[in-house]
Amino acid sequence: MTERAEVDIRTAVLDDEVVQLQVAGDVDLLTVPCLARALAAAARLSPRRVEVDLSAVDFLSVSGAAELALAAVRMPVQVRPASRASRATLTATGLDHLLG
Repeated sequence: MTERAEVDIRTAVLDDEVVQLQVAGDVDLLTVPCLARALAAAARLSPRRVEVDLSAVDFLSVSGAAELALAAVRMPVQVRPASRASRATLTATGLDHLLG
């Protein structure tokens, strides 16, 4: 039996200029497309900033960090708060500048 990774992403518009994504679970190769879709949907709202809450992320893969980096090219992205696991990955990949 194969284990299936799961991620839960909730989107909230905090005001007209800030969109928050709350991410929980594992962000890995299987679930990165969910993160990509959520970030793309947030970008379509043309926010001043997208805040990504990774405090409930148990595992953030390099592919998940890369997706955040790609999103940061298109729009201002700030990660806050961040779990220990996600902070470690962002730091190891040189993306700690996204941490707020």
